[in-house]
Amino acid sequence: MKNLTYIVLFIAAQIFGQQDYKGRIVDSQSGVPIPYVNIGVFEKEIGTVSDEEGIFHLPLNNSRLLPSDNIIFSSLGYQTITIAVSEVELVYNEYPVIKMTPTNLQLEGVVVSDKANYMMPETVGYSNRGEEVYGYWKDNIALGGELGTKVVVRSGLRRLDNFVFEVWHNPSDSLLLRVNIYDDDGSLSRPKTNLNKSGQNILYTLGKNERMVSVDLKPYDVYVDNDFIISLELLKVYGDEEVGLVLAAVKDISKERMQLERQGWTTVSNDGHGSYRKYASQGKWERITDLNMAYTVESSLLVDEREFERFKRKKEKTIAKKRFVTGFAIVKGKMIAGVKIFNHRTKQSTLTDKRGRFSIAANKNDLISFTKKGYEPVRYKINTKPTLNVKLTPL
Repeated sequence: MKNLTYIVLFIAAQIFGQQDYKGRIVDSQSGVPIPYVNIGVFEKEIGTVSDEEGIFHLPLNNSRLLPSDNIIFSSLGYQTITIAVSEVELVYNEYPVIKMTPTNLQLEGVVVSDKANYMMPETVGYSNRGEEVYGYWKDNIALGGELGTKVVVRSGLRRLDNFVFEVWHNPSDSLLLRVNIYDDDGSLSRPKTNLNKSGQNILYTLGKNERMVSVDLKPYDVYVDNDFIISLELLKVYGDEEVGLVLAAVKDISKERMQLERQGWTTVSNDGHGSYRKYASQGKWERITDLNMAYTVESSLLVDEREFERFKRKKEKTIAKKRFVTGFAIVKGKMIAGVKIFNHRTKQSTLTDKRGRFSIAANKNDLISFTKKGYEPVRYKINTKPTLNVKLTPL
């Protein structure tokens, strides 16, 4: 049997002798319910998130709690609330209202300069090229559980534009996920400060048959100036199947770095920097492995004119040397538009046009995926031929 390298996010949610602490969280000014608030006993792996109506149920296990323990309520754009476990109100026929106060959003890190600055595209992170390396959420993961990876970058102000990850298996009808971006300013360089200052949650509903997922980060104006940790957080499970989400991971970062940097498009770190997990809302972050999840982030790095011109010249030379594969996406003998074509090595993607035609840069042995909602995803390994026609099958 082939050996598999894996990362496990394992949650065994067995709590006995529970008491149900419940309530409804609203905005203190408008009275509007606040969805997806992180609620939990600090670092005790007892946590949940509020639903779309602001309602939550938090099971409290008295045998695991101390009088000094606190329940934390936190949400983007709101002041954090702390309530001692000994002071919680346990009721049976109603949902006590908990009011959270909005924070005043302030612009941070504004820089004034008389020098010309340019935003240079740079992809950072880690990519899987077909290796059987993966990470997964297993069994009854608590709401608010997270799986994150540290992304190492060169210093400099950059905007995070797009987040890409690859799904290998998802038995649930769909999952509601939140993308979180943290500074590594916690204990032992663990996640701590949330770098999303927009006050808006970065949400994504993952369908059962999705494989390559791309999340647009530009509307949230997330900027970083050094290394950061990006994570996926579970907010809701749709359907009756237990969570069994399997995501691509990365084993050999050094080879990946050399291959991608030769293209002139991408910079990734030269070794593994580790993945982190949190079992539930307000739980304790722990480092689980030196391996990285295959999380890729397209970004725009602020550079001066000289560096930007160097980048343009290098890009032009790279494009001139690129080999392209062209073809059509076909369904029952007809060409189909809007099929997403994704190169797993370069992380570049394109769509078929109204004629069903596509063209994408690809070298021999590159893994290319073809996906469209309502159709079975297809993967091909590129050979020496410059053309490739792909047949898709409706679900």
